[in-house]
Amino acid sequence: MRVCLAFTLVSLLLMGCGRKGTAEDAELDRESARASWKIDLEENGSTHEIPLERFDIYLTEDANDPEIFEFHGAGVTLVGRFPSNVRVDYSETLENLIGKQIQIEAQGGDPGEPKLSKITLDGVAAPVATGTFTVESLSGKIQGSDGDRTVHGRIELHLRRGDGEHILRGSFGAHAVTWG
Repeated sequence: MRVCLAFTLVSLLLMGCGRKGTAEDAELDRESARASWKIDLEENGSTHEIPLERFDIYLTEDANDPEIFEFHGAGVTLVGRFPSNVRVDYSETLENLIGKQIQIEAQGGDPGEPKLSKITLDGVAAPVATGTFTVESLSGKIQGSDGDRTVHGRIELHLRRGDGEHILRGSFGAHAVTWG
């Protein structure tokens, strides 16, 4: 009986039942989340899917200084500041973003390396004059650059193109990472 029980326990461990919380699990969770890290924008009946690498949040120690954000991806940079009543803070409370409409600015981001907001659609880069995003939900468990913590929501971008301003709306999912 003891031999059978020991064999069963060893078999379960080898099959992975005892490995929850390992680095391998974290990497699998991250890879699974990566599929949602993108912006989907509707324009004239078609959808543009733009992959995102990260949603960086630059924290500040002084509550009077706004926290800064940057969305990054191949062909996309979106920057801005959180309103004074919205803070993620060093506790990494991403829940504070839920339901808040956040302004995307034409330029900004990290003051040491300011950037212009732009997005590439069909191989053509277009400046973003303004826009907004609203976080609707969170997923993932692990914070940090190697984690899977993801914000999901709605986005609206006002693009400047040769033929005028275009408004595109859609959804996004982004890997949220705080710095500070």
